[in-house]
Amino acid sequence: MRSEKDQMTVGKEKNVVEIQFRDIPREQENTPCNPKQKEEKKEVFTKVVIRRLPPNLSKDQLEEQLSPLPSYDYFEFFPADQSLYPHLFSRAYINFKNPEDILLFRDRFDGYVFIDNKGQEYPAVVEFAPFQKISKKKLKKKDAKAGSKMGLNVNILYVLMLW
Repeated sequence: MRSEKDQMTVGKEKNVVEIQFRDIPREQENTPCNPKQKEEKKEVFTKVVIRRLPPNLSKDQLEEQLSPLPSYDYFEFFPADQSLYPHLFSRAYINFKNPEDILLFRDRFDGYVFIDNKGQEYPAVVEFAPFQKISKKKLKKKDAKAGSKMGLNVNILYVLMLW
């Protein structure tokens, strides 16, 4: 026995659809259509991070040990976070102006052993920073309402709400 569907298709002709694919050379496949995409791929990494620095190292001490440094436009030091014990390490980020200086810096300081005031050794690791953008220093704006009657009224209302 045939189902109703089968009986309907017996009387009809089946249409054949042909699909043709174009052959695209491999060179053209990978080229981006947008010139901006092409520029992004050529981005040069210039920011490095120095990890595993001694936890009690200060920024001044680090700059003294790293001197003479090639020209740079960004230097940020982060002291060790005491809540991460026993993994206490400081780190520093440097953005070099000349990308060729990175290789010289890495050869000199990757594996360089920093010694803290207790005599413990800390071999540093130099690598490209995962986030290559440079953070902008935010200017702290002075509160325009501070010291005015409006600012005083807002503060009083806030204290009353908390009470």
